[in-house]
Amino acid sequence: MRRFIAEFGASWNLIIEYRVMVVIWMLTIVLPLIMLAAWLSIAEKGPVGSYDRMTFISYYLAALVVRNMTGMWFIWEMDSEMRLGSLSFRLLKPMDPIVHYFAYACSSKPFRVFILGPASVVALLVFPGLNWSVDPLSLLLFVTSLAGALLILFLMQYTIGLTGFWITRSLSINDAWFFTYSLASGYLVPLDLFPPVIRDVLWLLPFRYTMSFPVELLMGRLSVREIVIGIAIQWIWVAAMYALNRWVWRRGLRRYSAVGA
Repeated sequence: MRRFIAEFGASWNLIIEYRVMVVIWMLTIVLPLIMLAAWLSIAEKGPVGSYDRMTFISYYLAALVVRNMTGMWFIWEMDSEMRLGSLSFRLLKPMDPIVHYFAYACSSKPFRVFILGPASVVALLVFPGLNWSVDPLSLLLFVTSLAGALLILFLMQYTIGLTGFWITRSLSINDAWFFTYSLASGYLVPLDLFPPVIRDVLWLLPFRYTMSFPVELLMGRLSVREIVIGIAIQWIWVAAMYALNRWVWRRGLRRYSAVGA
């Protein structure tokens, strides 16, 4: 924990130094807004499934919040370090590199809360009919779901980054993963709008628990039973992804050492 705090502090100093860049990154997350415009146009003639115009607004604004609070891009640094050999110097430190990358992934979150908090209040004032549950218990459960979503995404991205032990550029795999994530998580299309057979499959995959589940929770569309089951499944995926990550790390590190790196 002391090492994580130290790494977090170093990464936080970079965030403060380049805070304007963080704001720019936040503003470039426009996919939910593009999809919102498309669905609002479609919904002019009437509701689409259980989604009317205000429900679409509630959904995609919530998706914007979830994406900002769980998104991470450390794989570019990781890919560069593995290709250029900088990882060797990191391995000489008395801590697992996962601590550094996790601290780096989390370092911008307090700053994003500082920006998104007032922005969310403004959204609630501008759209009085916004379907968000903002009572203390709902917000606590929402934050819990965000933590699970962040861990799943971190472990997914870190595991993809570890493929750099075998291939030249892991970013190509990350691009394919992001395409799958965008469709299967509810980031582009609410999962409720998929045919039942496809939707039921997507509900079992980890992608739902990185986006759709926190969004649905914030919108108050889930019962207590569904919330409990959802959080349980979410953390089962966290455990499974962590086990996979450690297995890939051990095998990759042996290969890395075997070639003299």
